[in-house]
Amino acid sequence: MGCGEFLVKYILFFANLFFALAGIALIGLGVAVELQVSEVTEIFEDSQIFQLTPIGAIVVGCIVFIVAFFGCCGAIRESNCMLVTYAIFMIVLMILKITLATLIFVKQDELLDDIPRWLTEGFSRDPVAFQSIERSFKCCGPMGPASYLSLTLPESCCARIPCTVVNAYSGCNSIVQDFFQTFGLAIGVVAIIVVAIELIAVVFGLCLANHARNKSRRTHY
Repeated sequence: MGCGEFLVKYILFFANLFFALAGIALIGLGVAVELQVSEVTEIFEDSQIFQLTPIGAIVVGCIVFIVAFFGCCGAIRESNCMLVTYAIFMIVLMILKITLATLIFVKQDELLDDIPRWLTEGFSRDPVAFQSIERSFKCCGPMGPASYLSLTLPESCCARIPCTVVNAYSGCNSIVQDFFQTFGLAIGVVAIIVVAIELIAVVFGLCLANHARNKSRRTHY
């Protein structure tokens, strides 16, 4: 094996090691968001889109991890079949992650603008059920303690009791918006970075596959 093939082989191997870690990062972000989102979706009637993004991140992360493991094996064994299959899967994954990132960046502002309305409607419909959001996000009412129109607040509005306007959390509108903005941006940025590196890995994978195919032909002749 020449120096060029050696470098391509191990660059591809370590690139896929990075992809495996990136896949785990996407899974972790998706799980973190889904755990918080579960409280929101129980209150909102039309909040399915909040579940689609974290679930999509978890699914894509799992697939990235599996394909990256496949790529590591293909690079070490220099298997033409495994490397070509790996390159095809990587291209499909690139399309999926571009779609996920686009969905996040295009729909995020629209979703963030709707959050105050959804929170206010959920609070008006069932203030008791709304307390699950307050406990999860450490906030108090849609607009803060004033949302309760009372000096006595539920325990979910404060870190300690007795819960009063003085020691209450701030409003849920801004806190929930900041949460989804931060994690949505994190998922989108991770997806874009992975896509950029995947493009290089696909090229390297096809080059190594071509080398493996030529090597196999020379062996047979």
